[in-house]
Amino acid sequence: MNKEETRKPLVFSGEHVSGRDVNGSSLMPMLVVGLILIAVGYAGVMVFV
Repeated sequence: MNKEETRKPLVFSGEHVSGRDVNGSSLMPMLVVGLILIAVGYAGVMVFV
């Protein structure tokens, strides 16, 4: 790199840094799966109680 060249700053958005899909939500599938696991666990406990 020459002294005459100026360095351009790198600007990243949150979507690029986190690896998240720009048009999608990364938390909604996790929420749904978590609620399903809680329901399955509840049903499993109730079978033995």
